[in-house]
This record gives sequence, C-alpha cells and structure tokens, in this order.
Amino acid sequence: MGSSRKRQTSTSSSSDSSSSSSDSPAPARSKQKRESSPPARNNRQQQRNNRQQQQQQSSPRRQSFNSSLNNSQNNNSPQPRNTSMNTPSKYVGGDRAGLEGYLIERKRRKEEREMETEDREKSDKKKKDKKDKDRKMKPDKNADKGEDGEGEKKDLSAPNYEKSGKLAEERNTYKGIVIKYAEPQEARIPKTKWRLYPFKGAETLPTMYIHRNSGYLIGRERKIVDIPADHPSCSSQHAVIQFRLVDHIRQDGSQTQKVKPYLMDLESTNGSFLNNVKIEARRYYELKERDIVKFGFSTREYVILHDKTDGVMDTES
Repeated sequence: MGSSRKRQTSTSSSSDSSSSSSDSPAPARSKQKRESSPPARNNRQQQRNNRQQQQQQSSPRRQSFNSSLNNSQNNNSPQPRNTSMNTPSKYVGGDRAGLEGYLIERKRRKEEREMETEDREKSDKKKKDKKDKDRKMKPDKNADKGEDGEGEKKDLSAPNYEKSGKLAEERNTYKGIVIKYAEPQEARIPKTKWRLYPFKGAETLPTMYIHRNSGYLIGRERKIVDIPADHPSCSSQHAVIQFRLVDHIRQDGSQTQKVKPYLMDLESTNGSFLNNVKIEARRYYELKERDIVKFGFSTREYVILHDKTDGVMDTES
C-alpha cells in the first residue's frame, strides 16, 4: 500500500511539472537563435558568390562564355543559328565577326561564279553567230548565182541550154555502146614495137603486140575492148593504154618529142595496179620497160617490153 501511494505521488508531481513547463514562456536563448538566423544565411550566400567570382576569374573559358551570354541578354536577340550546311561550326556561337566575314566571302564567290557563267554564255553565243555567218557566206551548191551574187533556185520549167554530152556520146559510140574514153589530141601510133607479155602464175600466155594502134581499151566488154580481161573483178571498160607524143630530153640535154605509152584507169570498181601500186583514176601514168600491170583482183600480170629490150627477139614485123 505504501509503495503504490509513492508511485502515484511521483506521477502526479511529474505531470504537474510538465504542465507548468508548457505554460511557462520559451527560454531567451532559443529566441536569440531565431533572431540571428537571417544574417547567417546572408553570410553563406555572400560566401557562395565570392567563390563563384573567384572561379570565373581563374577560368578564361568561363569568362568568354559569360561575356557572350551577357551580350545576348543585353541585345535581347537570339544568336544566329547554323541554318546552312555550308556554314562552319566554328562560326556558330559567339564569334559574330567571323560569321559575317564568312558570309561576305560566300557572297563574293557566288558573284564570281555568276560572272564566269555569264562570260561562258557570251563566248558560246559569239561562236554560234560566227558559224551562222560562215554558213551564210558559203555558196549553195544547189543554187545558181546571178549577177548580184545572190543564190537563186533553179526553175525546172525553164529550158536548159547547157551541154548535155549527147553529141560527144554519139561520136564516141561503137556498136551501140558508149565508150567511156576518148583519145587526146597528142595520140600517136608508136614507131617502137611495144609488147605485152601476160603471165598467169608460172604459165606464160601468148604475147600481145600493141604497136599497131594509138590506144588499146581493156575490159570485160568484148564487143568494144581491144584487150579482154574476163576476170569477174574487172569492169566492162576497166583501163586504157594510150600512146602519146610528149616532150623528151635526150642524154646530151637536147629536147625533142617522143611517143611514149601511158596507162589510165577508167574509174573501175577494183582499180588498176602499176608495179603492185594502185593508181588514181582518170590520170596518165607513164609505162617503162619491164613494168608490171595488173587489173582488179586478177592473177594475170602483164609485163611491158619492146623489140630493143635485151633478150627479146623480134618475131613480129
């Protein structure tokens, strides 16, 4: 009983003391602490600002970044963006002067390219105009020139009084066939007894004596030719051997005239050959002793000689 009473009295005393403490005012120390807290926070903020300023002064990279940031804030305009793929990345940011220089250089290059293109177009136009002028200056092959030099088209209904060549054909016709060759004025019958020795491979064919006439026509048309050439590669009127009276210089230097043999191709299909060299059509080529003549693709070879050649016997009068 006595112990229980002591516990009650102790608990009641403790409760009384707690109630009295709650009703009593706060101590003066806690109030002073609350009153002094705002100045302490200001001091910490000031210390933090001081540290930031020291860091900025120690780092030049941070200084450049802050200066560019302040400039952009003062101008109230955004920094130029790299909208072009050709703008280098080093100009994007705070290097405004470098970006302006790059834009000026780019504009200058563009103007130079435009000027080059314009000059090229001008030169092309000049060349074209010159070609057109030269084309106009050339005479038209299908037009006849009048007295004023200007070309005029032919009037097909008007009569044509030019030479048609029909009279020459009638005079140069034999057995109803027009001969493609006419003898020149200097044609002569030679006094030297010229001969043709034909060979077909190793076979020797009969000798041809060509000193009786002034000219000999060669070809496949047997009605008119003097020396037939039956090979399929030969033309109907293939070539001609013509004796002509031409100027000749003797060994002592004196000048005289002499009848010499000449070969002419009459525009044949496969040509004529003198010493295995193809000759031009419608042109005289002098024949000399021991020359070899071929016609077309024929294997026959004709060697030209005369009666005074060494080793040749005169069997024909």
